[in-house]
Amino acid sequence: MTNQSFYREKRNLPKILTKNDDTNKNAQLNRRLEGIEAIEDSPLKVMLLNDLALSYAKINNIDQALALLSQSLSITKTFEDMVSKITTLGTIAINHHKIGKTQRGIKILDQTIEQINSIENQSLQGQLLLNIGFKYEEMGQKKRSQTLFAQSQTLIEKASQPLPEYPFLATETNLKLGLTGNFQSFRDTTAAVGINLNLYKQWTREDIAIDGSLFLNFDSSRAVNNYRPNSLIFSSYRRHFDDQWSFFANVFNSTNQDLFAAKNDDEDLTIISNLLIGAGLNLWRGNSPRDFLDFQVGIGPRYEYDFIDFEERQNNIHPTLGVLLLGRNFSVGKTKLNQTFAIIPALDDLNNYTITSDTNLSIPISDQWFLRNRVFMRYRNEVIYEDNPQLEFLFTTGVQYAF
Repeated sequence: MTNQSFYREKRNLPKILTKNDDTNKNAQLNRRLEGIEAIEDSPLKVMLLNDLALSYAKINNIDQALALLSQSLSITKTFEDMVSKITTLGTIAINHHKIGKTQRGIKILDQTIEQINSIENQSLQGQLLLNIGFKYEEMGQKKRSQTLFAQSQTLIEKASQPLPEYPFLATETNLKLGLTGNFQSFRDTTAAVGINLNLYKQWTREDIAIDGSLFLNFDSSRAVNNYRPNSLIFSSYRRHFDDQWSFFANVFNSTNQDLFAAKNDDEDLTIISNLLIGAGLNLWRGNSPRDFLDFQVGIGPRYEYDFIDFEERQNNIHPTLGVLLLGRNFSVGKTKLNQTFAIIPALDDLNNYTITSDTNLSIPISDQWFLRNRVFMRYRNEVIYEDNPQLEFLFTTGVQYAF
């Protein structure tokens, strides 16, 4: 019995020692973590957290390892330097793979690809795609890695070739959609739901841009119609003859929109739709045709409808002349300026004209945060009713996060 007891204890001895070793190792790692937490957020701190996460994984403390990788991921997303951010995200993804969480790692790489695709510099974009391609390959995703290798090679080759001034390089459709809504109810019930739309598509000699919002609002206190549409849409089509001159067709529509309404009480309705066709001269162009400052002159019909105080005040179509200064992503250092300035008189009644200036200034705070300032002015000379607000002025400021 004594010998059997001795061999049994001897057989169990390595397991007991291993458990004690793991406990001691865990305590050591916890002390190291306390020191790392005292460091300010930086690439160095992320590297130390990654190394520590792998050490926890070696002693089977997977939960702590995942917690540290999540912390390093959050810090990395705040990096302003795109190269440092992308390469570090790739390392974090690989570390998830090393501790047996491959799907989480692949998800991080997929999100990283989206950020790389937003980079305008094709050479840098190609290099970073190549870096992420190696990460996919290390995770066993050979088909995905081969696709990225081919894309990166194409981008790097394109970047090494001089770009032609004209015709332009075609781009994929860039579409952004936003959904918004609100609801409140007490004595009366009001609600609104709508979408924001931003679309740009560029071909070699043509491009189209649409920017606008569409809403449907409900108010139970209205006597005539509880529902009211609300829209503000501006779309522009350009057919380029060369790198300077273009034919354009602009469509503008405002339905019961505060900035253009003659009056906007619950029962009032104002509709303004304007089509302008003419010639445009490019004054400035950035890295692509979508970054431009154009001077445009055109003619076209304008439809105006005003229903105010339960009376139809206007339901007319006028021929109009449009003189516009239209700018998108005009660069002033790192600041981006979007500018619309338009003088549009009715050709059959020169007392009926509008002057509109809409200035949007976007100042980068970090890689994804921007300070947005908007100054809007609209002057509508025609008096629709006795208290017609001919001048409308708006100033807004705030911050915006770009995904």
